[in-house]
Amino acid sequence: MKTTISFKNSELAGIANTLGGFKLKGKASLGRSVLIHKLALKQEEYMNDRVEVQRSYFEADNRGNLKTLDKESGKLIPKSEYADKKDPSKLGEEPEGKLNKEMEDLTAEKATIDFSEYSPRFKALKAALDDYPYELEKDDAVVYSRVYDQLEEAFSKGEK
Repeated sequence: MKTTISFKNSELAGIANTLGGFKLKGKASLGRSVLIHKLALKQEEYMNDRVEVQRSYFEADNRGNLKTLDKESGKLIPKSEYADKKDPSKLGEEPEGKLNKEMEDLTAEKATIDFSEYSPRFKALKAALDDYPYELEKDDAVVYSRVYDQLEEAFSKGEK
């Protein structure tokens, strides 16, 4: 049986960065390291997907790299068919709306992580989070809650 957890693409980097600061030992630390690695892989996929969406609206060179007006601004060059009629350096209103919608959808999309082969390490991570002795505030508390809830849900499915 596959054991999985899911996070929104928009959460991946923040969760990975915050988890790195948790004080954990042994198998729990190994579980955290595996999770951070898997989050990084999903973050890379997400970033590649973002670029792929942008390639639909903006000019790219023959290597597939998005073209910019200049190095300082990093402003992307719209494809001529999507450029604003008054200011061709910008997207038109309709294409910009479509691009924003596609990006919002991608950001909200769930990234699912399979950790079946690392289940003992993730169980140790969950156990360490069960009795985490340190007080957490703000973003740390939110990340703790998101990760803990996902682990708890994943392992409770396996117990049914």
